[in-house]
Formats: sequence, structure tokens, C-alpha cells
Amino acid sequence: MSEQILSQVEVDALLKGLSDGEIKTSQEVEEVDGIRPYDITSMERVVRGRMPTLEMINDKFTRSLRTPLFNFLNRMVDINTEGIKMSKYGDFLKNLHVPSSLNIFRLPPLKGQGILVLDPNLAFLLVDNYFGGDGRFHTRVEGRDFTQIELMVIKKLVLIIFKELNKVWQPVHPVEFQYDRAEINPQFVNIMSPSEVVLVITFRMEIDTLSHNFTFCLPYFMIEPIKDKLFGGFMGESVEVDQRWVERLTDQVRKVPLNCTAELGSVKLRMGDVINLQEGDVIQLDSKASDCITLKLEGVPKFYVRPGVTDGNYSVQLLGPIKERG
Repeated sequence: MSEQILSQVEVDALLKGLSDGEIKTSQEVEEVDGIRPYDITSMERVVRGRMPTLEMINDKFTRSLRTPLFNFLNRMVDINTEGIKMSKYGDFLKNLHVPSSLNIFRLPPLKGQGILVLDPNLAFLLVDNYFGGDGRFHTRVEGRDFTQIELMVIKKLVLIIFKELNKVWQPVHPVEFQYDRAEINPQFVNIMSPSEVVLVITFRMEIDTLSHNFTFCLPYFMIEPIKDKLFGGFMGESVEVDQRWVERLTDQVRKVPLNCTAELGSVKLRMGDVINLQEGDVIQLDSKASDCITLKLEGVPKFYVRPGVTDGNYSVQLLGPIKERG
């Protein structure tokens, strides 16, 4: 039989002291100016500040998605980034409507699963536009499920979104957005613990006068291996070049008008000689008729040319470029 450490009288005294408040159950921490308690389970341990590279990815995504969506819906669509924030996964799910278009995806080689959430009103609006509607007639959202045709159209749209995301992520970190499955009830999307920290990225899609949100939910442990790339600045020379922008810029540069002048020669005259100049006087220049002269573009010497006459007009024949010094 084990030795009794406390007698019954001592146990009763301890219980009475706890109930009367005479015995403190925990040590009070003295507050010190400038110091506050820190919860290591808090989201603050995860991220503070902006994520420039992720913002750049989102900006490129919103621009690149407009053309595929126009081809998909035959309507002009405007897309903007609404914001990036951290949340607990459980809190994120509580804010979702039923039904919602919950599209679960993987992002190899990164681990875990994410969710693309289409606001139910946006989902029905996209389906309506896909079949030629204009979204004027409100569809009852509450208490109904998506039909098979609606799910098919939504999946087509989701795959278009994933295709554009694969492109804009490529220069930063090669990943592949892979469609897994679709759900309509947040209770069935148990892809991580409710206490898990998630990154929530919200975009706003505008079609004519109507606009609704779609949101990405990524677990923080998924992006943690590449957080240095997302939080740090991205090297400009590694960014994928927008070829259409380059072509437009090149076309505009080619249309810039330039003043072109050819200087036959020069001579220095005294003021007295200039005052006495009369019609018919001959001024001898410092170059011979057989010498090549300089062609200037906007005052900058660029080519050696030989003067002549073509169809009654003065002209020059290009001999070669002027090499720039060191």
C-alpha cells in the first residue's frame, strides 16, 4: 500500500482554500512597460508586413485572366485584387454561405490542399452569362444545390483560372494547380484542422454592372517552404516578359518622328564680314564637294553620307554609321 502524502484533513483544508480564494492557482505575472504576453499559437507568429512577390503574382494574374474569360463568356470582365489576409481555417469556413462553389485543389510540389471559393451569386452569374444571359434576373441561392450543368460550367471556369495561375507562378516557383473535387457545403471540406492558419486571397470580378468575389484559401504550411520568395522582392530580370506589351511599345517607338539634317560644311565669319554680305557673294566652306558629310538625327551625329541630287532634289547617300567613342 502506497504511503499517504496528505491526510484527509489537509486535503479538506486545501479544497476550502481554493474555493474561498485564499490559495492562488497560478502565479500572477507582473506587467512591465513595453512588454506584453505573447501567444506562440497566435497568427502573429506567421507573418507581418506585405508580400511584394505575391502581390506581383496577383497583379499579373488579374491581367492575364481577362482575355480567357472574355473568350469564355463573350463579355468584358474586369478583375481586381481585393486583399490578402491571414485567418484561422475554422473562422474562414464560418464566413462561407451554403451553397458555395468550393473547389478543392492541390499545388504540387507543395504539400497540402487549398480551396478556390466562388461566391454563389458569382457562380450563378457566370453560368447565366455562359448560356447567353446578362445576369438581370436574380437566381434564388438559398436552399438549392448546383445542377450537373452548372457544375460542369463552373469546373470549366476553374480550370481556366488554374491554367493562368500556372503561368504567372512559373517565374517565381514552378507549381501546378490541380483540380481535385468540388463541394457545396463547408462542413464537408475537412482538409485541415480548424485551428490551422490560412492565407486568404480575395479577388473581385466585375461583369457589366454586377460584381462578386472569388477567394483562394491556402494553408500556411503549404507556402511556408517558399515564404522567402513571397515576402522578398522579386528580381525584375527573372520576370516573364509580356510579349504583347513589348510589341506595342516597339510599334509606337517606330512611329516617333525624328528631325534629320545633313550639314554640308561650316565656316567662321567676322561680324564685319556678315554685315557687308550682299546677294551673289560666295562663301567658301571648310569641306570639299567630294568629301562625305555628317547626317544628324535630332542633332546627334549618326551616319556618314555623300551629298547629291535625285529627281531635282538634294539628297544624300548613306556611307556608314558613326561609331560612338568608348
